[in-house]
Amino acid sequence: MGTKNNNAVSFEIGVVYRKNGRFFLAVSNKVLMTFKDGEPNEVRPYQRYDSVRGVSVEDLCRHWGIKLSDLDAATSKYLTPSEDGLKTRPRGSRRKRAADEHAWRALRTIRVSFAG
Repeated sequence: MGTKNNNAVSFEIGVVYRKNGRFFLAVSNKVLMTFKDGEPNEVRPYQRYDSVRGVSVEDLCRHWGIKLSDLDAATSKYLTPSEDGLKTRPRGSRRKRAADEHAWRALRTIRVSFAG
């Protein structure tokens, strides 16, 4: 019996796709979103859809008849980074930062001693 394999289909996040004249926005590699009558609808296609790279976000909202804020609200659960993703981390290791500070201090010392 012909079972469809959903694992073979993958979409590029943030790209607009089209199928049968309807536009869809990829919000994950397996989920597309569209709006019908102002309400968001998720679609998990079993087959490839045609990508449409020339459609702007404003054009997409106009086509769906929604405001940009509606699109932001509907996609926020997919495209908003987690709290862990928002935390900043120091760059480099402590050992490297200590070595850089030592090199900078040595350079300053050399410049000061030759200046006088």
